[in-house]
Amino acid sequence: MSRLSGPNFKPVSRESLADQVYRQLREALMSGRFEPGHKFTIRGLAETLGASSMPIRDALNRLVAEGAFTVTESSRLRVPLITSERLREIRDARVALEGLLVERCIAKITSRDLAQISKLYEQMSAAVAEANASRYLWTNFAFHRRIYAVAQSDLIMAAVENFWLHVGPCFALVAPQNTHLHRSMEAHARILDALHSRDAAAARAAVADDIMQAADSLLKLLSAQASSTRTGDSAR
Repeated sequence: MSRLSGPNFKPVSRESLADQVYRQLREALMSGRFEPGHKFTIRGLAETLGASSMPIRDALNRLVAEGAFTVTESSRLRVPLITSERLREIRDARVALEGLLVERCIAKITSRDLAQISKLYEQMSAAVAEANASRYLWTNFAFHRRIYAVAQSDLIMAAVENFWLHVGPCFALVAPQNTHLHRSMEAHARILDALHSRDAAAARAAVADDIMQAADSLLKLLSAQASSTRTGDSAR
């Protein structure tokens, strides 16, 4: 049975248990703690979270309805694979919506916000220096979400998180690539500089660059996987 990797889940309390499980699983998906194709059982997840199967089942039913998981013929849960076409669609939507959020952030950001965002950037940098992919994925997720929270645009943020829910698992595939990590950190540095200088255009351009670079790495990986599959099929 496959177990979850990466940072430890927080113990859950009895109050609103299904909601807590739902939020933890959703954040795990958005931050790349599951990979596409990852399979697990309700029992295994219940053991990992230290909860009974009923709240786990309730949370998973919500995520299945959102398309975040599928149910296999053996009744296991599975993180869906993603196609190149779907990835491009998500990429374009993210560029538009996250660009809008960072522009709105510029108009409202405070020195306290900047201090917290800068701290997350430092944590990302440390994760890259340590080649700690799981820590990088989590701090990258927290960095972007903290920036966009400043915009106070709940409807746009909900749409963005829906896209993260579907593309987040793919980030686990490219996070171990040093070239990708360093290119991403260059974009993050430009985002941070733009926030400090209150330059909305520069912030939007840096966010777009970050999204496009990640999508480019993923598209190359998907293409290589498709080529390998075709080669394997033709050799049989």
